[in-house]
Amino acid sequence: MKHLLIVLITVIYSISINSINAQKIANQSPTVKRPALIYGPISKGKIKDLFFTKDGFKLPKKISEINTIARYTSFESINGAGNIYTWDFTNGFQISSISEPEGKDVNEDKILLVSFNYGGINAFELFDGITLHKSTLSEIQKNYSNRLIKFKTSELPTYKLKTNSVYATFYFNKDNVLTSLSLSNYDLEI
Repeated sequence: MKHLLIVLITVIYSISINSINAQKIANQSPTVKRPALIYGPISKGKIKDLFFTKDGFKLPKKISEINTIARYTSFESINGAGNIYTWDFTNGFQISSISEPEGKDVNEDKILLVSFNYGGINAFELFDGITLHKSTLSEIQKNYSNRLIKFKTSELPTYKLKTNSVYATFYFNKDNVLTSLSLSNYDLEI
């Protein structure tokens, strides 16, 4: 009888632990991870075509457009707040995108924001005159005819520029060197 009681308690405990773990998994956001991508001349050209124009910037409408470079390397759904997609490249370059809430089909998710970052130790050219870890604030101001507007509430130098319907946000370090660039269809300072 004592042995049966121990087995019964063990089974009940096991079922309750599995139930708790199943609830935790169900409550977590879906996440996908894939190996890093190779950055080469083809992906470089596609990035320039997708995001940059002679006069400024453009923002693709859907995730499927960025997937023409390569399929995203990670995906995370944020309950009720859209999805975060990331394209990680082996050289340290990264593209991140946030989509509108309630996207049903991953490829059809509408883009709200795209961010470019580079974790490498050298400079990384995004487009003519825009090089992460090299371009200075004065060079960027010169390239855009002093149209940059300084963020009012930022500790590090952060500037924005609106070209057509796209807002570009430039993030600089304390030495006024460009560290990141974001493109969005809304003003990030609001």
